[in-house]
Amino acid sequence: MLDKLKSMIVEKFDLKPESVSASTTQSELGIDSIIMVDLMMDVEERFGIEFKELQFPKNPSLNDIVDLIVANSNG
Repeated sequence: MLDKLKSMIVEKFDLKPESVSASTTQSELGIDSIIMVDLMMDVEERFGIEFKELQFPKNPSLNDIVDLIVANSNG
């Protein structure tokens, strides 16, 4: 799941794959809160989930986002 998320972020923000890791945070990616909401909508579509709440930890890492995906998955 982390690899899928990383690929999605690399593609969406035109980043070098080596610049993104599990511990890379929202601020390190240069993503503000508005862009984060847009990203999470893309995540919902890509992973076939619906976030029950759009409350994220402050400055989440990719691992934090994966945890949110898992917590909101039906399976």
